[in-house]
Amino acid sequence: MNLTTALAHEAAIAEALCAVDEAIGDEPPSEQAFRIIAAIKALRPERSAHVAELEPIDYLETVQRSARAAWNSRYAADSIGPECDAVAGVETPLGRLKTLTWRRIWRGGRIAWASEYYLDDDPVSITEIRAAGLARRPTTRSRRKKQTG
Repeated sequence: MNLTTALAHEAAIAEALCAVDEAIGDEPPSEQAFRIIAAIKALRPERSAHVAELEPIDYLETVQRSARAAWNSRYAADSIGPECDAVAGVETPLGRLKTLTWRRIWRGGRIAWASEYYLDDDPVSITEIRAAGLARRPTTRSRRKKQTG
């Protein structure tokens, strides 16, 4: 059982125990209630969940590289604009992270990549992707000031 499945399993057990607690209310629990609680607690795994990988995965970088590779295999180097786009996605513990990528003209006529991101088909920002722990590297460069003189 992977970590996501283990956490979902534990959450389901906790919800079931809360439902039993609400059903019992202020009344003293009966023998049947104790049996139900014991059966629910027996569903817990014998050992706690463990992390399978020590190296964190950068899902944002993975989906960006996949989308750019798809774009490059589909369009010519001089194609620009949202009408020339490519879609790529990757499965994460929180759902499917998908990006829609295209190239656009940037400052001074330079060409830059532009992307929209979706997590389970809901729009999501890079800040939200980072906060969810799906991005590991910084997504912006720190630029040095030009020294004059």
